[in-house]
Amino acid sequence: MSHLTSQQALQFAADYARIAEQMRASDFHMRASIYETASRAAFLKAHVIAKNEEMRPVFGESSRRAAYAVA
Repeated sequence: MSHLTSQQALQFAADYARIAEQMRASDFHMRASIYETASRAAFLKAHVIAKNEEMRPVFGESSRRAAYAVA
């Protein structure tokens, strides 16, 4: 089973946000709302994963900070 990294989760968040913009521009407001929610969920998941990555560095790596600022 493949594990999701914080960078991958952030990429999903960006992709969902981009799709939501396209849907909203095409007057698919309900679908756009769903993609916006998915984008927010992916961003929050990335935050949780980044915190776990800070606590448990990958074998051979030193501890590192999250790739984005916490708001």
